[in-house]
Amino acid sequence: MLADTDLDDSFRQLLPPHLQVVAAPTDGLDNALVAETAGTWLAALVDFANRATWRERLTASGMANVPIIAVDRDAPERLSQDLLELLSARLGRYQQAMGETRAAAALLRRENLSDKTRFREIESFLYTLGNPQVAQTLSWQPSGLIRRIEGDATIIQKLPINAVSISVVDLWLPELPRNRDLGLTVSIIDAGGVAHELTEAYAGQETQTGWVRFTLAKPLGGDARNCMLMLRYAGRASVAIGMGPRAPDPRFSAKGEGMEGDEVMALRVWKAVAGAAIPDEPMILQAARNDQSHARFLSPGALPAPELFSKPASATDYVTVDYWAAEDAVMVHPSRFGPVCAVLRDVWLPQLTHLTAVVNVGHPLAPSLNLAVGVAPAGTVGRDGIWQSHMGWWVHGLPAHGWAQAHCVPPEAIADRVDIFLAVSLTHDVPNDLGWGLFRGLRVVTGVPLDDQDE
Repeated sequence: MLADTDLDDSFRQLLPPHLQVVAAPTDGLDNALVAETAGTWLAALVDFANRATWRERLTASGMANVPIIAVDRDAPERLSQDLLELLSARLGRYQQAMGETRAAAALLRRENLSDKTRFREIESFLYTLGNPQVAQTLSWQPSGLIRRIEGDATIIQKLPINAVSISVVDLWLPELPRNRDLGLTVSIIDAGGVAHELTEAYAGQETQTGWVRFTLAKPLGGDARNCMLMLRYAGRASVAIGMGPRAPDPRFSAKGEGMEGDEVMALRVWKAVAGAAIPDEPMILQAARNDQSHARFLSPGALPAPELFSKPASATDYVTVDYWAAEDAVMVHPSRFGPVCAVLRDVWLPQLTHLTAVVNVGHPLAPSLNLAVGVAPAGTVGRDGIWQSHMGWWVHGLPAHGWAQAHCVPPEAIADRVDIFLAVSLTHDVPNDLGWGLFRGLRVVTGVPLDDQDE
């Protein structure tokens, strides 16, 4: 701050101690000082009688914008008030300038984001020209765990993929009610909070496999952004939701009513370009709409204890079958010399039309395994190798910690009681150490509801 030499030092003592004050005479200013410090002066503190002279001197020195605080010797208390008004005015100008700068930066950022969005859309279009038209970008297979939700429930499942090009979501609902009006609303929520509702599409696979398909009118477009799946249930009866494996990142575990654990929902997400057809289940697994079919999921703990049914005659390595209560799973340990088969005897499944096993390779160091499930009327199959003709389609090459589903359509009519066969073999000719083939549950489709009949 410039200070008039005609002022007493007592006035300077009223100023803040950290403020640098430079004394200057009224009759002239040091041109070197003015050139060196131009634009840095807060104000000029002058005697009231000299204010006109100081204004002329400042204008002549190129500092016409420096404000003048005239000190009245008869009212020295106004000095503090004038200084506060000066600082407040300067602070207001700075804030206004900062606001204008932020507004300009935001405008540039919006324009830049708009350009980037358009560029990415063009880039995505060009990229899809050389890519597959359809891709399954996320697959969380069922783990055998079932959660039940009641009316007015909402479930949120974050997805570790972006929302662009999502067209179909398959959910595993293992116990479909006879009334297909589930009261279930499924939506994709993008990072902007916009909900994209999906529509249930009957594809002929629901009754037999439990996979219910929900489709969008067209694949989601726009820029790559995070998304999540939201389920709203407004039905009366409870609905069974099939769960997938445990999520290593708790952010991706399913959240909502009835979702107590850290598992994800069992689902499959498909991405496609507009007009592309999403692959369906094999025709052999599909069935026409049949309101007389009843689906039910059975945990291994609710089934008879497993028995070793068949193993290779030349097997000299470790072979066993067992029920693991801690895992609630049937373990079948294969032989290097061939498949090993376990049997669950005399299970009451009237008019069985489809059998699905949730399978898993249980050890992280296990070799790749082949797994299958089969069924036959109780007591009709011997140990002479004929059991293999009653098996369904094998799941081949399931890696360590892999999850899948093994299906079986009974080759002959089932009246009431059946024997269920669980078979495991090695994919390659390697030692069978830690070959834990786990069967974590069975989904059965019967002509009679199991809850309404006595065994």
